[in-house]
Amino acid sequence: MSRPSSRRRGLSVLAASALFVLAAYPSHALASPRATPPAQGEAHAATGGTVHRVTLITGDTVTVTALADGRSVATVHQVQGSTGGVLTQTVGKDLYVYPAEALPYVASGALDKRLFDVSLLIADGYDDAHTAQLPLIVQYAKATGAAARAARAVAPAGMSLARPLTAINGAAVTAARSGGARLWQSLTQPATAAATGARFGGGIDRVWLDGKVKATLAQSTAQIGAPDAWNAGVTGKGVDVAVLDTGIDAGHPDLSTQIAASQSFVPGEDTTDHYGHGTHVSSTIAGTGAASNGVEKGVAPGAHLLVGKVLSDQGEGDESWIIAGMQWAAQTEHARVISMSLGSPEASDGTDPMSQAVNDLSASTGALFVIAAGNSGGPGVSSPGAATDALTVGAVDSNDQLAWFSSTGPRTIDGGLKPEITAPGVDILAARSQYDSEGSGSYITMSGTSMATPHVAGTAALLAEEHPDWTGQQLKDALVSTSKETPDIPVVDGGAGRVDAHAAVLGSIDASAEAWSGYYPWPHTGDKSTTKTVTYTNTGASDVTLSLATKATGPDGNPAPAGVFTLSAQSVTVPAHGTAQVSVTGDPNAAAYGVTDGQVQATDATGAVVAHTLIGVEREDERYNLTVKATDRSGAPLSGTAVLYRTGDPYPNPITIPASGTLTMRLPKGEYSLLMYADLPGATAGDDLGLGVLSVPQIDLDANRTAALDARTARQVAAVTPQTSADRELRVEWNRATPGGGLLNENFLVPIQYTSVWAQPTAPVTDGSFHFDTRWSKGAPPVTLTATEPRFPSESFPDAVVEPGSTLLPAGSRRLKVAYLGNGLAADYTGRNVKGMAVVVQHLTGASFDQTAAYATAQAQAAAAAGAKLLIVVNDSYGRLAQWYGAADFTTNSPIEVVGVRHDEGSALVSATLRGGVQLDTVSTPNTPYVYDLVERKDGNIPNQDLTYRPKLTDLARVDSRFAGSATAPGYEGRYDMQNFDQFGVGFDMVQQLGTVRTDYVTPGAGGFKWYDEAGITNVVNERALITDYRKGTRSTVNWLTPVVHPRLNNAGSLPFRGGDWFSLNIPGYGDGNAGHSGFDYGLWSGTPDKMLETVTLYQGSTKIGSTIYQQLNVQAPSQATLPYRLVAATSQNGVFPTSTATRTEWGFTSGTNTDGAWIPLIQLDYGVATDLNGDAARHSTLTLTASQLPGATGAGTITGATLQVSFDDGSTWHTVSLKGGHGSWSTQITAPSWARYVSLRATSHDSAHNTVTQTVLRAYGVK
Repeated sequence: MSRPSSRRRGLSVLAASALFVLAAYPSHALASPRATPPAQGEAHAATGGTVHRVTLITGDTVTVTALADGRSVATVHQVQGSTGGVLTQTVGKDLYVYPAEALPYVASGALDKRLFDVSLLIADGYDDAHTAQLPLIVQYAKATGAAARAARAVAPAGMSLARPLTAINGAAVTAARSGGARLWQSLTQPATAAATGARFGGGIDRVWLDGKVKATLAQSTAQIGAPDAWNAGVTGKGVDVAVLDTGIDAGHPDLSTQIAASQSFVPGEDTTDHYGHGTHVSSTIAGTGAASNGVEKGVAPGAHLLVGKVLSDQGEGDESWIIAGMQWAAQTEHARVISMSLGSPEASDGTDPMSQAVNDLSASTGALFVIAAGNSGGPGVSSPGAATDALTVGAVDSNDQLAWFSSTGPRTIDGGLKPEITAPGVDILAARSQYDSEGSGSYITMSGTSMATPHVAGTAALLAEEHPDWTGQQLKDALVSTSKETPDIPVVDGGAGRVDAHAAVLGSIDASAEAWSGYYPWPHTGDKSTTKTVTYTNTGASDVTLSLATKATGPDGNPAPAGVFTLSAQSVTVPAHGTAQVSVTGDPNAAAYGVTDGQVQATDATGAVVAHTLIGVEREDERYNLTVKATDRSGAPLSGTAVLYRTGDPYPNPITIPASGTLTMRLPKGEYSLLMYADLPGATAGDDLGLGVLSVPQIDLDANRTAALDARTARQVAAVTPQTSADRELRVEWNRATPGGGLLNENFLVPIQYTSVWAQPTAPVTDGSFHFDTRWSKGAPPVTLTATEPRFPSESFPDAVVEPGSTLLPAGSRRLKVAYLGNGLAADYTGRNVKGMAVVVQHLTGASFDQTAAYATAQAQAAAAAGAKLLIVVNDSYGRLAQWYGAADFTTNSPIEVVGVRHDEGSALVSATLRGGVQLDTVSTPNTPYVYDLVERKDGNIPNQDLTYRPKLTDLARVDSRFAGSATAPGYEGRYDMQNFDQFGVGFDMVQQLGTVRTDYVTPGAGGFKWYDEAGITNVVNERALITDYRKGTRSTVNWLTPVVHPRLNNAGSLPFRGGDWFSLNIPGYGDGNAGHSGFDYGLWSGTPDKMLETVTLYQGSTKIGSTIYQQLNVQAPSQATLPYRLVAATSQNGVFPTSTATRTEWGFTSGTNTDGAWIPLIQLDYGVATDLNGDAARHSTLTLTASQLPGATGAGTITGATLQVSFDDGSTWHTVSLKGGHGSWSTQITAPSWARYVSLRATSHDSAHNTVTQTVLRAYGVK
């Protein structure tokens, strides 16, 4: 019998998690009303109650549900057969979800972390509802020969080739979301563990998200001196300028004669510009001004336009479309100048695929790429403008002041000089596309670095006409060195100056664009001067003598010290039609820490500056070594993936600790946090598996330091409950915050393979805060096993677990005979009678994911076919077994219950079985009658003490939970702890049989956190309770999916509000009978056939303002005046509930414009009637009616009255009943006639502010 493989180290090898695990995080939904209008085309984005589902490249899915308080709940469903846990990170407002098996590839740089930015994927329309394909860019390892070329000509297994991207040695591919784990397996097998970290197999070097790139939207030709060039007869005649943008309005009078070629790279769209951006940019370059009698012509009206549509009609495009357009422009059309007014949302270091393509195509074709810097308004240039060979353009206004939105330098990571030049980009008037809904007439004003870029591209075309033999680099040198200096703008922000067409085209002297001395790292003990050559070019007929001088500024904004830059000559004579060179030496030892930059100025005999060259040196600030030493519980080296975060950085960084267990990094001075999850031995000497949480929350790196991740000191983290219980789900959360705004927050959703959790004690933090909490959901063990045999003591199996995809035995106790069947395949049952027995088999690990899954399915089918009652599988690795045993397509469960046991325990059972006489006592509890939802939190540090949580029943809150509905319906429930120290909470969704009752015991929040509860029918309906706090020693009852189901709003979904002149009306239509519950139709987002229908319509008086067939209506008010409105929500459903087959709710309210936003005062109704779990009440019942206003609603009054009518014939006739009570709460007695099967309700209520509600519910509840 084989032994399990050795325990593997680190997060990269964490085992598969349970079927469902959840995380919650702050969404982009508003926490308070807003005054800006929501986009009609985004009616379901970032609104409370909205659900988005995203399938990751690993096959795991994340379902994100927005809550009213600005947070969201994200349910992570791991793909069946997964082999890793799940780590969540919050970065700003974005949620990253990393399946553990993907982390080593992210850490090594082989896998783009944006593939796990769930918030970005949703925002860019890469959720499952918007696309069934995940667009990727695959780059291949550098290789030559026929085999390598053949590999690049086809897509990797599980992907479809969209287009080759030869400029970056790669391809654009699409991966079907339905591929699941098989796609990931094909990508990662065979994989390698190189010295630099995990790498893909199959010749694949890197995998990127084919991310969205957007048009970056901004006086004028006279400002840059273009008319002087025209007057000299230079118009760009004969020069091909490619414009890669949103297309063009080919019928515009300014452009109709300018287009030489066009092609669309946007699937399903022609080159027509429906967005307007490309038309505006094109006319700035080469517009004739025909629509304005020549007044509004472009910089180079004689140039030809090559129009490549790479951005869609929504103004965004995939990176692969853009690279394909670049290849077309440079290689196919041989454009001299390529203008790209576009960029990525985030800053780049110039190594991304688009930047690589710019560099490669510039070198191979000689084209000049003129690219927008971006509109972030701060440091960091977007891609592809970050490319070294690009001429990157910032924006200035009409006074040559830097535009507030213009992205500045330096380039991230290496401090490279970007942008090199600026141009007018504020309020630029240019051609308007007739297909654009914005504006009117032939011209429109826009602002942005997008508008600055075509000014430079047009000037490049003028220069290219004058010098048809110049390369792109020569054009770049001339444009940068002849730009108009802008002394108010630091070089690092705006480069050499604002483009000057007069000087570039009509002048005779230019120079090298830059002579950057480079980047000098700490500690500067061996820094040496760097000398660069500056070449001066004279295109004139006479020699020119130039006087040279340096002018530089230090990091503090003051003049740089003498000696930082030295010239080899103070003057130079440049011969006619020739060149001359001088050198400039940068001495870092004379410079202060940071960037010192400026220009070499060349002046002629008149004293005028005729050319200038950018110079600079960056002297790295203070750096020290941080050595990480990772040790397992035996003292041996520990390897794997850890997370390192520096306070103030935007992202935490995954790091790979090598097999030696030691990693030394050279890092900037600062405060750091270090965290690692690792495989460790468990609590016993057997084959159990522990999860280690090893961390150092605070590292003050002000000298060389060592941080120890030492599992030898780790303490077990556990919970012991008053009743016998087993973990249903388990999560650990690690939170570190600093006063300066630094935050590292991670949740690890612990997979079922782990039998224990261990945490390394930490020193108390002295700066900011630290929290470590553990969340358990525990219930009765689904199965217990006890083996008995003659002359031996009985043996239990505490880590036995029901395997995913298993069909559970009915509740009860059984004594079974036991047989050992080896591999447990069909052939092993030949001649064996195992009917009614427990069969023990070995887990079989195949050579591939598919083979292992096939073995498991075959084992379950063989045992069932032989009549076995129970299949017991002995794990072949450490810890608990987690293996799917249902159908190979993951659609149906196995025909038999399958229980996994640890390797050591299973081996003992096999030995006993072979001795003979073994019997197995089993207890099956498929539906736990109790649940413990527990949280234990440590603040400030993880103490070096017993970390076992032992609550008594009196320490907890008791909740009696009732789940109405059919036992055959796929029910679920979840409870989330919403911690107060961060902006998100984490919880678990669990399968819950309907038609049952359960007793829950919950840890009180005690001011530290609150709870959010939900339940429903999978992929059909989602019921949400109010976010609440349970108190110690209290007892309450909660009813799920009980009558009366009706539209109900609460703080678990965004409340209807008016912002300015826009209404955003979110009306969940299916709240159940528990007071305060809101109910949402999940069929809209789950991809399953929708059994529920809802319409929401807004009227002003009798005039319909807007309507939707969804629960969310965004609509503009017809007037700013305060007017009366009616909001009508109508629902119907087919078989989801046995009751509430149709509802109609009409709210009346008044509303006027506002500046800060206001919640709408919609009166809410709740009904209380005692029903059984089928939704039926006694024929004579007490019914309560409660009316309330939404908390914080503007214009709400005090509830002043209500009425109620009942119907026993589905609304054909109505009877008014008397109500007793007041102050918003009433009751009445209802007696249904003997022939009636259902009771329908019609209620009204009003308040002192004249807000009203009328609600009709057909078949509100049944009677028996």
